[in-house]
Amino acid sequence: MGTAHINIMADFQSQAEPGDDISLTQDNFRDLNRYGLPGSRHLKFGAAGGCFSFPSHQLVVLGLGLLNAILLIIAVITGVYCVKASSFQVPVSAASPLLAEFNFLRNQSGIIKDTVDTKVAIAKQQASHMDQKLQLKQHQISTDKLQSEVETLRTERDNLQSTKASFEENCGRCQPGWKFFRTSCYYVSTLDESNSKKNWLESRADCISKGGDLLVINNLQEQQLVTSILPTQNNRDLWWQKGYWIGLTDVKIKGTWVWVNNVTEVETIYWRTGQPRSEGEQSGNCAALLFFSNTNRMWYNGNCQDHRYNWICEKQASSV
Repeated sequence: MGTAHINIMADFQSQAEPGDDISLTQDNFRDLNRYGLPGSRHLKFGAAGGCFSFPSHQLVVLGLGLLNAILLIIAVITGVYCVKASSFQVPVSAASPLLAEFNFLRNQSGIIKDTVDTKVAIAKQQASHMDQKLQLKQHQISTDKLQSEVETLRTERDNLQSTKASFEENCGRCQPGWKFFRTSCYYVSTLDESNSKKNWLESRADCISKGGDLLVINNLQEQQLVTSILPTQNNRDLWWQKGYWIGLTDVKIKGTWVWVNNVTEVETIYWRTGQPRSEGEQSGNCAALLFFSNTNRMWYNGNCQDHRYNWICEKQASSV
């Protein structure tokens, strides 16, 4: 700094004559009096109260000092701002966890979005599934209703066809529901409910109300015909409860079997093996028949009052 002062003072001395004064305003250099600069020349300040003088080399030193002070202040301020700026910089080692957490949260956000989308898709599929189940149930109800109607129509068709076949077969000689053979018409009770079955006397009364009587078998050919129109029966316990009453009894004379037309039956080949029985639960004075496999041996006896079976009616066919 001393060399700069000397140069400035030399410049001032070269431009000023001996004895000359340099005049400055008091407002610009009011505070320069406090600097004590050595030298013989002074600066004069023009003012209302008089003149003040400073040596010229002191002015140079003062200007340089102010410049250095300003530079120092600028440097300090710049340093402060740099320190503050550096305090906001995050080291890479410190930023790595933050970046990792940011990436994790971003991935979690994607997972949550995918989860929500999946739940929405599942809810839509469940709603669609429920709609399909409802439609299937309604379709099933409609199908069952149609199936019931079809079964009803089939039953009616079968009845009409049976009536038609019976009429054509009988040529009008037997009523609907009766089977025609040679000169007779046959009616077979096919009610399986126990409360619809009858004892021997009730069965005969039903046949008489229809214009006939209980079945009278005159020969093996007629018995085989009756067998062809009987429903198939399985041979199980209490088989004898599944038979059909016929018009044969030994009520008047024990062991003498007589038909309802007062004809005595003398053949024994039609009775099942071990029949007729004279004792036990399956015994009695009225005859019934049941087909298993042998069309010859089909007869057996039962209790006329207590046992309840189906029955077979026979009547004379109408003349053409």
